[in-house]
Parts: sequence; structure tokens; C-alpha cells
Amino acid sequence: MPPRGQRKGKGGGKKGGTTENAGGSSLHLDTRPVQAEAPKHDIGKETQRLDTEVAKCKAGVAWIDLLEMGDRLKFGVYNDRPENDTETNKLVGSFKSSGIVPMKDTSAIPLILDIKRVKNLKDSAKIVVASGQHRLSALRRYYQSLEDEYQALWRRKKRT
Repeated sequence: MPPRGQRKGKGGGKKGGTTENAGGSSLHLDTRPVQAEAPKHDIGKETQRLDTEVAKCKAGVAWIDLLEMGDRLKFGVYNDRPENDTETNKLVGSFKSSGIVPMKDTSAIPLILDIKRVKNLKDSAKIVVASGQHRLSALRRYYQSLEDEYQALWRRKKRT
């Protein structure tokens, strides 16, 4: 058998001709220095700034009966998204599986009102809501499903 370099046929013998880079890669790496650029609009910093501004305006967290006061809430002033059944159904599913989380900042519905009205929310004026129309809609559906289930159980009990 001939030595490796002299074999004929397929395979990895030396290619014809002599070059400086014989048998090496012909790819060239980009050796230019990489410059990091700061984003023109930093979303994280903007969100942090807005959260700080909101915290300055926050009067507190209160417990109100949304089912009772729901008709007085005015949505769409700050967040004019139309109600989306998919989002509402997701929330109803969450209420059924995890329950309703009361009195937490993460689940609170932000109300926009004059601090003078806080003591007396019994007036008939509309209460502007920054967001939460899907949560209110889901709460109404969830409550209705519980009412329907209760009525069905009550009718079944009466029959026996």
C-alpha cells in the first residue's frame, strides 16, 4: 500500500498547487472591533419612570364591590381597547382554577378620581377607570356561572 500522501482516488490527499494556507480554512473572521450602542429609547427606563410617577399619585388600595358599582365605572378614557372575549375567558378560567386574589396591587383595578371623592363614593358621578374592563367582565361572567350552578343545585334539592 502506498504511503498516505501518494494514494490515488477519493479522499483527503493534498490538493494540487502550493499555497500558504494549504489545507486550511478559506473563511476570514471579521476582525473589526464591536461597538456597543445604547438604545435610542430605553423601554425599561421609561417604564420605571412611569411607575415612579404613578406611585407618587397613588392614594392607596381599597375594597369595593365591583358587582354593585360596576355600572358606575367608566372605561376607555385612558385605555380604549375594545373588550375581547378571549381575554375575558382566560380570566374566568383563572378565577375558577386559582380563585380571586383580593387586595393585592397586582390584581387591583386602578381608579382615577379626585382625592376629595375618596371619603364619599356614594355620589352618582362616574368613576374613571384606567384599565380592568376585562377583569370586571370576567368577574360578572364568573359570578353568573356561580349563580347558575347554585340555582341548578337548589332545583335538584327541591326535587328530592
